[in-house]
Amino acid sequence: MFDLSRPRGTRDFSPNDMASRRRIEEEFRKLLTSYGYGEVQTPAFEHADLFIARSGPQVIDQLYDFKDKGGRHMALRPELTAPVMRYYSTELKSMPKPLRVFYFGNCFRYERPQRGRFREFWQLGIEYIGRRTPLACSEVISISMEAMERAKINDHRVRIGHIGIVRSLLGTIGIDTENYRDLMIAIDKKDKIAMERIMCDEVEDAHEITSLLTTLVPKDHAPKTLSDMSIDHPDLKDAIDHLRSILHLLDDQQGRVHFDPSITRGLDYYEGMVFEIDIPSLGAEKQVCGGGEYSLSNILGSEVEGIGFGIGFDRVMMAIADSERDALPTGGFYIIPLGESANVMARHVQRDLTAAGHRCIMEAQGRGLKKALSIATSMGARYAVIIGEEEVGSGEFSLKDLVTGDQRRIAFKGLSKLEGVFHDQ
Repeated sequence: MFDLSRPRGTRDFSPNDMASRRRIEEEFRKLLTSYGYGEVQTPAFEHADLFIARSGPQVIDQLYDFKDKGGRHMALRPELTAPVMRYYSTELKSMPKPLRVFYFGNCFRYERPQRGRFREFWQLGIEYIGRRTPLACSEVISISMEAMERAKINDHRVRIGHIGIVRSLLGTIGIDTENYRDLMIAIDKKDKIAMERIMCDEVEDAHEITSLLTTLVPKDHAPKTLSDMSIDHPDLKDAIDHLRSILHLLDDQQGRVHFDPSITRGLDYYEGMVFEIDIPSLGAEKQVCGGGEYSLSNILGSEVEGIGFGIGFDRVMMAIADSERDALPTGGFYIIPLGESANVMARHVQRDLTAAGHRCIMEAQGRGLKKALSIATSMGARYAVIIGEEEVGSGEFSLKDLVTGDQRRIAFKGLSKLEGVFHDQ
């Protein structure tokens, strides 16, 4: 007997779940297209080297990777940015700039499942490929915030920083570590033990340096201000001026935007402004969005610079209040054919009603009238279309309002009259 259990770290979604997910997905699509972003789609699997080049060899432990029948090393996509950038560098780079694209799809990572972290998950993201101006940065951040608002998530908070700030501090200290990527990840996670371990072979007093690095972290989650930064390094002024320009353009959203200079995003292709969105009510897995300014030129071998973000769609769905979740659609018609002679006419009626945009369910189990009417009510139909031998002979059918109990006769050829008879349909 084969295993019928659901694979670990995956989920099944009920019709009600999917109604909510599709509604939020559609809200996001409307938002992104309204800002001029066009949707792209890439394969569910790619050459594994694409993800190793982007995220480093350590990512191999998280990949669902395999050798195909031609012996090629392939992997299910663990994220969507690298495939989209691969697509851009091979086929889209001749398009006018800036190029605005978005994407939505499922991704796969082999990691320990926990609340808000799955082995199959869904990601939505955008890429603004072009010159990284403060105005473009503010657009990208604003879109991510508006996405939260479209999902009616009101407790989200944006933290914004700049890679140049951390690099300026490291430059002042004189650190030039071969483990730079790991150090940036440790700073991003506020992991003092990892910081000391990485630096212990390169500086005399790793503990002192770690203490200096942790001054970047806002205490008690309170926002810092740019004036708090006093690092004496030439690149610092450029980073702060850039951030000030972005924050000025986000002035109407300042209540939700906080300066957090410890954000590094943990990946070395980020070059400038970086940001994250948290939903505190989610607890440990509160981060639902991350992005910033990047360059993938060294990875993909072509000039690929821009701004982007990725949203964890599953965490967004976790944050949506139960009151905002969708029930299955209701209303419409439930067709009840009574006898073999009524079946053909019932199919014609169903096709005409669905073609006109109505929800229309067929009683296809041969139930009697009383039981069928009960089923129609339980399924949320508003009207029952009753077709029996008498109706077939007369060229009419019976239309019953399942809420008021009213019933009337309608000619088969007069379906267009339904709009006038039942205007709410």
